[in-house]
Amino acid sequence: MASTHAPQPTPQIVALVDDETQILQALKTLLSFKGMACSVHESAESLLAAVHLEHDKLWLMTDEGHRAMVRSVVLDMNLPGMNGADLVGALRHMQQDLQIVMMTAALEDQLKERSQDLKGVTLLSKPFSIESIERALQIR
Repeated sequence: MASTHAPQPTPQIVALVDDETQILQALKTLLSFKGMACSVHESAESLLAAVHLEHDKLWLMTDEGHRAMVRSVVLDMNLPGMNGADLVGALRHMQQDLQIVMMTAALEDQLKERSQDLKGVTLLSKPFSIESIERALQIR
């Protein structure tokens, strides 16, 4: 007898990258209320060490130890070590269609200098509203 079980949807996760712990925890709490799993990273290097590429998609381990496909990455422009714009480049090299949202308090001139590197990235100016992050991540 054939199984009538529908295939399980692929678990998805949002990667959060910021060196400010309070911002990470606030975003993780907000997104968890919206039913989204999150992976928290305090540096670009931490995220890059945690992700792996499989079938042209980035994957992470959840806090519970399950594999999940990276749905999107929310990151800060000003990170210690590798900055946000360079992280965008590294992520795009691995998965070109990855949804990326960058939070920044950077001056407009700084962003213009990196505009070529940030094509396809949604920029949110700090401080931003809950609604703006929900819109950027296409959450209802």
